[in-house]
Amino acid sequence: MEYEGLTQDDLANVRALNRRWLRLREGDAGCGAPLADKQLERLAAAPFLLFSFQEQDEQLWQAVLRGDGQQDLLNMKATASAELSALQAAGLAFLWELVRRNPYVARLVSGAPLSWCEQLASLTLVRVLESTAHCSVVESRFDDKSSLYRRLLRRGGSARRETRVFAQIGALQAMLTSATLVPYRRFPAAACGMPQPAERVADKV
Repeated sequence: MEYEGLTQDDLANVRALNRRWLRLREGDAGCGAPLADKQLERLAAAPFLLFSFQEQDEQLWQAVLRGDGQQDLLNMKATASAELSALQAAGLAFLWELVRRNPYVARLVSGAPLSWCEQLASLTLVRVLESTAHCSVVESRFDDKSSLYRRLLRRGGSARRETRVFAQIGALQAMLTSATLVPYRRFPAAACGMPQPAERVADKV
């Protein structure tokens, strides 16, 4: 089976989102010294999102999309700033469009399980953005204290192409192979799909 790979437009969107994430994180504890502009641009060009929407957490996303008020139980934080909120909305809109057009690439750039991609694709964009408007699901893709993250920060923005590519591809491989496995199953689309009686009528037409 052939899969369409990342397009230049996809990479441009990933780079723009990563650039905004790195700018927002400048000065955060654990992120080290601020990156020089050229270093930041080179690191932002990594072929995957440097931040996560906690795509592996099925329980969290079911609660978010239900809007059942269990935010405290799931430790979901209120959105920290308007800038972070804007990044979250832009990133989710990008992935929503991507999972509908090319779910293979969506999984590649986010490490998301297939079930999360299907769940996102089954909803309208308005529903996704409204459900996440009052909470923050954005977090760093890697543990800030891990050697992997430190190496990515130190070498992923290197002026030496070989060093930079090695660090970025190493982090991408770690993201794709060490993510918590989520058993695949199709998500019920009761909240957004067509009612069952209508489906049965359609089947007979």
